Amino acid sequence: MTEEIYDAIIVGGGFGGIYHLIHLREIGLRCKLIEAGSDFGGTWYWNRYPGARVDSDIPNYEFSRPELWQGWTWTEKFPGWKELQAYFAYVDDKLDLRKHCRLDSAVKHAHWDDRLHVWHVISNGKDGVYKAAAPHLIMCTGFASKPYTPNLKGLETFQGPWSHTARWPRNGIEISGKRVGVIGTGASGVQVIQEIGQHVKHLTVFQRTPNLAIPMGQYRVSKQVQDHFKQIYKEIYRKLPNTFSGFPIEWIQKPMMQDSEEERQATFQALWDRGAFHFWLANYQDLLSDKEGNDAAYAFWRKKVGERVNDPIKRELLAPAVPPHPFGCKRPCQEQYFYEIFNQGNVDLVDINANPIIEITPKGVKTTGKEYELDVLVLATGFDTHTGAFIDVDLRGVNGETIQDHWRDGTITYLGMTIDNFPNLYFVYGPQGPTAFCNGPTCVEMQGSWVVQTIKYLRQLGITKFMPTSHAALSYKKHIDALSDATLLPLAKSWYNGANIPGKTREAYNYAGGVSLYQQEIMQEVERGYPGFQRETLRMSRL
Repeated sequence: MTEEIYDAIIVGGGFGGIYHLIHLREIGLRCKLIEAGSDFGGTWYWNRYPGARVDSDIPNYEFSRPELWQGWTWTEKFPGWKELQAYFAYVDDKLDLRKHCRLDSAVKHAHWDDRLHVWHVISNGKDGVYKAAAPHLIMCTGFASKPYTPNLKGLETFQGPWSHTARWPRNGIEISGKRVGVIGTGASGVQVIQEIGQHVKHLTVFQRTPNLAIPMGQYRVSKQVQDHFKQIYKEIYRKLPNTFSGFPIEWIQKPMMQDSEEERQATFQALWDRGAFHFWLANYQDLLSDKEGNDAAYAFWRKKVGERVNDPIKRELLAPAVPPHPFGCKRPCQEQYFYEIFNQGNVDLVDINANPIIEITPKGVKTTGKEYELDVLVLATGFDTHTGAFIDVDLRGVNGETIQDHWRDGTITYLGMTIDNFPNLYFVYGPQGPTAFCNGPTCVEMQGSWVVQTIKYLRQLGITKFMPTSHAALSYKKHIDALSDATLLPLAKSWYNGANIPGKTREAYNYAGGVSLYQQEIMQEVERGYPGFQRETLRMSRL
């Protein structure tokens, strides 16, 4: 097949990919977006398991572009996967995106050509092999696009249907009246458990670490209410990048222990009642850095959860007296009626720390304690986050260096958007950005704006090869580590630091200084003329 030529190739069709396709087209670039799924949506194309919904509330979880939000109305404060897919279809139709895309095609190879200063990309999918080349490559694969399935002995022998939540069959799996097992209690585990627990014959939950889940505060939202608040949408969107988390909330600007016990309890209760991420990201400013204060927040959380779980054994497993990790140092899931499910007589909770899973048998799951017979098995076992999607691609930079070799001893980026020795390669919502501590679209639009502005700058000056220096990248890595080490984050075994994947380097994968500080730092790079980058100009283009 003949190689097609573009100005930019975009990998991924979620918020990040769509943002770059829109804005790079607007500055005159010929673009091709390549997406492994059959439609737009990114993670919301794949996430269709029972109960799947976003944990960012509206209007934060949508594009800030007026022509899009002015014509769209949600039905819930926290939209479910079907409504999110409908939203992406609306965006596609409104902006005529599909003609610039190749869907059902997964990128397998991306090699930098140092002679021509272009990327050669090869993808493969439903319509066969596809080849394209462009000076600029933007990876918009997100931080949670590579599902992790543990090496469970005998999984292939299980006689009933089984699925990872992130690869749920399009036609679904019948669970009504069935004996269902769920391995994992992360975000997808909590959502699927509370959804199917009402309908199954029997539910067995296999838990390693309790989820310190907080109330979602879900409710229906009318068009009339949304139309009223659209008057301040522009103000909301201007505010988001200037907060710690990319949400229109902010820390209480004083140390927790400065308040009396009575004042703290009143504050905790007010945050709890507001739902969403308020108890996490609108708490006292030292929640994630002061152990004494963190313990106080955990004690309040435990009391609230304990009031909802009847059985004392289940209560201790779900909300143990000793915190499994500092509160908020693993992303708290938002739940609606998760804890009440465990009051049902047809729901068992298995502690796989005390009774590890030995194997999956044709009939179910066998632990050191017993064999649990099941009709359906659900793997809510999470993702190889941040770097997993990069590692799956044969991605090669200068002198053919692979990304696997480049990151063998640890992840190194510059500004959480570029990689030394990989020229003209950009990414958003990935390693060493605010990513897991930021509302997704806020992060995408903030970083995407920087990428688009940078590409425009390069084209204006005729710069054809642009990449961070190794010194700048290493300095940024130290900066990331220092920000994380100043908090309680390293004390938690979490996907935040890669601890959920056997053999993965345990390190800080997120920028922990907050969205507003991150935005200041990346814009300083622009204002100072990109001092952390080296650049070249190809004397005569051969492409």
